[in-house]
Amino acid sequence: MLKRRELVRLAALAPIAASVRPLWAQQNITKLCVPYSAGGAMDVMARIMAESMAKTLKRTVIVENKAGAAAVIGTKYVQAAPPDGATLLFHNSGYVATPLLQKAPAYDPLKDLDPVAMVGNVPNFLIVHESVPAKTVPELIAYSRTLPAGIECGNAGNNSGGHISAIMLEKLGGMKILHVPFKGGSEVATALIGGQVKMQISSQNDSLMGQIKAGKLRVLGVATSKRSDLAPDVPAISEFIPGYAIDGWYGVLAPAGTPLALRATLANAVKVAIEQPANKERLNQFYMDVGWRNPTEFGKVIASSVAYYRKMIDTLGLVPQ
Repeated sequence: MLKRRELVRLAALAPIAASVRPLWAQQNITKLCVPYSAGGAMDVMARIMAESMAKTLKRTVIVENKAGAAAVIGTKYVQAAPPDGATLLFHNSGYVATPLLQKAPAYDPLKDLDPVAMVGNVPNFLIVHESVPAKTVPELIAYSRTLPAGIECGNAGNNSGGHISAIMLEKLGGMKILHVPFKGGSEVATALIGGQVKMQISSQNDSLMGQIKAGKLRVLGVATSKRSDLAPDVPAISEFIPGYAIDGWYGVLAPAGTPLALRATLANAVKVAIEQPANKERLNQFYMDVGWRNPTEFGKVIASSVAYYRKMIDTLGLVPQ
């Protein structure tokens, strides 16, 4: 039996231990933050993963939408959370591109969050409203030049992935574009379907895919260096505009300082989720080339993306705003 002195010492230490115990142990909830509004492709992907992750981790995993400012609001929200694995960020390569185009960067993509797991690559598609007469990328470029203000192109916020993709079309392809920012991908999709904007460059979601099948929207190209194996009939924009390509990875990140062992546990839960046949098939419907990578490997992907976007910004002469 413990001596009375030891019991007193343990009793004194108990409140201290409780106060420093990670939130992971105190609560049974993990929040997977999506920095865009509900209903978009990223939101749906996160919900596909969350259910399986909950079973693997034996915790409740909820998807939390924090939209706005080209995903900066959601990203900063996770950055400010304790590094205990209870708050995660599901983002795409816009995570890297956005701060590089800001005069006063909102965060450092190499320091302010830690990599957990890469989920896969999803190409962005150039999609136009049925009212647009162009059937090919060259025809779209020519048509845009006939419009006084340019063709209206929706995006999920200034310096978002879609915005940067459109800027590259302007710089490399000579397209004339009127940029129209929204809070998230679902709002852009609604505006495109309704004809309030005439084009967008983004991954596909359920509403877009349905409208494409119905002939209300048309896909003119994919923003990759070569055609996607999941959409072989869609020409790569680079076939018409040499050098045009956009990094399109998706992955999970955690607040800086999250222990590697904990990130490895979370990464395994992501792996189990995306490699389940039903989930993989569902993700493939969003043209995701599922490809899990562990925290260390994902960190290398992020570093490579930073180098790519820095080079692209210099090449295009883009000035941070």
